[in-house]
Parts: sequence; C-alpha cells; structure tokens
Amino acid sequence: MANVLLVDDNTDTREAIAQYLKMAGHRVTTCPNGQEALAALTDRTPDVVVLDYKMPKMDGISFLEVIRCYLRWQSLPVILLTAYPEGNHIRRAFELGVRKTFLKAEYDLQQLLGHVDACS
Repeated sequence: MANVLLVDDNTDTREAIAQYLKMAGHRVTTCPNGQEALAALTDRTPDVVVLDYKMPKMDGISFLEVIRCYLRWQSLPVILLTAYPEGNHIRRAFELGVRKTFLKAEYDLQQLLGHVDACS
C-alpha cells in the first residue's frame, strides 16, 4: 500500500483515479493544482506522485521544477498525465525525473495502477 499524491485540475479524472487507487489499497491525497500539491508535500511526502501536466495556477512541469530543487524530493517517483502527446513538456518532464508518462486519452487505470505499484 502506497501513499499517493494525485494532482489534476479535472475533478472527474481526479475522482476516478483516486477511487481506483483506493480500491487497490492505496492511500490517496488529491489536489487540483501544483500550488496545493506543494502544500500537501510539506505535510507528508508521498511514495509516488501522479501529476497532470496542464493545470491552472501551477502546471505539472513548474511543480516538478520546484520539488526537484529540494534534496528530500529529488528522487520522488512521479508519473505524468498529459493530453498532449508531443512537445517540449515531455522532454522536460523526463529531464526532471518523471518515471512514466500517460496520454489521458489512451491510458487505462490498470496500467496506471501497475506503475504506481512499481514506484512504491
């Protein structure tokens, strides 16, 4: 069982993923953007972060750039969700240590769960 920080501005996506991970036995904390996720990280470091790329206030790449500045979060496993299959954000995400990216239109929850399990 892992502690998962799930960050996504889409309420339906966030709730569906959270429910699925909880049914698999994981503890899930949810946040609608990177700013709130930073606050959640200071309370408790999760075992893995599932992170949306495109969000208001602070997007996923900006969130990663901030957390990777801190020694305690430099190796924190992160899985990126994105609706954009191409672009500099994918390259930058891997530079910042993202373990896996999933296209929102194509992934299934079982695959995501498998990667969450592998990271924890």
